[in-house]
Amino acid sequence: MASRNKIRLMTDMAMYKKKNERIFQINKYFGYDYIVWHIILAVVRYTICAVILAVLFAVFDAEKLFYNINVTGIMGPITMFFKWYFAGLAIYVLISLAVYGVRYKKARNGMLLYASKLKRLARKYNLIDKDEED
Repeated sequence: MASRNKIRLMTDMAMYKKKNERIFQINKYFGYDYIVWHIILAVVRYTICAVILAVLFAVFDAEKLFYNINVTGIMGPITMFFKWYFAGLAIYVLISLAVYGVRYKKARNGMLLYASKLKRLARKYNLIDKDEED
């Protein structure tokens, strides 16, 4: 028979699941896989933005580039671009590592909370013996 406490617990669990859908999406991955996948995406995004900015600067300074068509005139801006690219990429990857590591940790903690609510509900329906709990 469904009691008031069981109904409250089931409603609380349904609301928690609806409110925290991201947790259930993140929980499909292992921690390492989730973090590495998002770091790869961050590198791709950063590279696309860097290429777009390089093209914009090349168009903006096209006159200087055409006057410095020789190898030494072009190598300076290219080496400067790569220095800034790799420095920015390192910072962006570290920030992404921290952000996605924290997100995964919060999702894992959220899933532990949801699992404890499931266990409590199963106990209320007498589906788990007291000896089986852990």
